[in-house]
Formats: sequence, C-alpha cells, structure tokens
Amino acid sequence: MTQEGRNPFRHHRRGNAEPRRRAPRRRQLAIATRALLLAVVATGSLLPACARAGDLSGSASLASQLVDRGLAITSPTPVLQGGIAWTTSSGWSLGLSGGIELRSPGHLSESVARVAHAWTLSTNWRMQADMVYYHYAGRLHANVYEPGTYWVYRDVLTLGVSLIHVAGADEHTLHPAADLNFRWPLAGDFSFSGGLGVARYALPYGRPPNERYRTGYYRYGEAGLLWRHGAWQAELDRIAVDSNSRPYLRRYAASPWLFVLSRSF
Repeated sequence: MTQEGRNPFRHHRRGNAEPRRRAPRRRQLAIATRALLLAVVATGSLLPACARAGDLSGSASLASQLVDRGLAITSPTPVLQGGIAWTTSSGWSLGLSGGIELRSPGHLSESVARVAHAWTLSTNWRMQADMVYYHYAGRLHANVYEPGTYWVYRDVLTLGVSLIHVAGADEHTLHPAADLNFRWPLAGDFSFSGGLGVARYALPYGRPPNERYRTGYYRYGEAGLLWRHGAWQAELDRIAVDSNSRPYLRRYAASPWLFVLSRSF
C-alpha cells in the first residue's frame, strides 16, 4: 500500500462493523514467508530471460515516517527504504522493496513485492494493472494483497482503483479504494503534488491473542512541494484524514507532515 493517488466518490461513514477474529500469528507469518519466497524466486527466474529486453533500477530513501493512504505504517520516526525493480520493453515489471526504522535497524517494518504490466492507450493516456503484496510489521501490522488498475494522463494526473484483502481480518472480504493524484511542474526543478481518495480498511485493535479487526470507510488527502534534480528527489507533504474518521483510526492516522529524500540509480 505506500503512496499513490485516490478518488472520493463513496459516501463516508465511520467504521463500526462487527469485529473479526484474527488468524493465528504463525499462519500469518507463514503466508508472508511464502509470498516473499515466491516473489524472490519469480524475480530470479525472469531476470535472465528478460535481461536483453529490460532495465534494472533501484532507489533508496529516507522518510520521516512510512505512510500509506493517510495511515501510519510506522511511528513518526526516520525510516530508511530501499527497492529494486526490473522493467521489460513489453511493459512488464517486477519489484521488491523494504523499509526499516533507523532506531530499530534489525527489524523490518515493511516489505513489498509487486508485479505489474503497463501499456499505452493513446498519445496522452497510459494504463497499468498490478498485483502487490505488502507485509507491514511496524505500528500497522498486517499482510495485505492488493490488485489495482491505474490510468495516467501525461504523467500529470493518475486515477487508480483497487481492492484490498487483509489476511486474517476476513477471508472473504475485499476492501475497495479509489485514488486521484496530481502533479504540476513549477519553476526550475520544483513541482506541486497533491492527492485525495477514499478507502475501506480493516485495522487491528487490542493485543494478541485477543486482537480483533474493525472495518470502515475513511477519506484522506495530501498536498506538497516536490523537488527533483537528476537522480535526487525531495518532497514535503501535508497529510490529512477527515476528522470524523479520526476516532476510528486512532493511532493509525499519520502525522500531519511527511518529508522524503530519495535517490534513484
């Protein structure tokens, strides 16, 4: 789940669905381990075959907090992230990434595996479909599977819709999300960036082994200033979550300000 666009078409309501039992921790760890192993095996199998037709890229970043759709993945503390991606000329891409809190470098707070395919619709429009697996082990702890579809207009406007499955919260429920992102170039190397959206999510409360999940819709948004020069990028964002949902989100609402410094290679 970390950092793409949203769209507020659904009516907002506070989350008050019936709590659901959490799957045993060993089962969740087994799911996470299998998913990561499959992602590594798939990446290792496909890289040699695609070596002549694609590009290998990577990135490293330092953020004031890990945030996804207005939710705090970690506490408000510096987080180091790194990722690697392989993109083929036919539009396929594979990616792996992870993040750690600097105050706890031996603990992986987030790991992500992604497979995606992108294609051109017209001169101005592109489309992408992807499948993403998230393992969150920070403030927000969950195993999440998310298929999504995105429409991109000239790298300025991005509309995305996706379905979120939280393992252990409900074996048969998909939580919808819609996002709208906007970026407009300004003078020099600066750009204005913004996004808003709505999502239905399952959040844990209580402590193991009596942990439960609650579900509900909430709205969120962000606006900020982006600076990009060569391989370097810095971004300062103001994060907002609608006030009616804050009692429901509680400690999972992100800090109001987010700063990210990154370098691609």
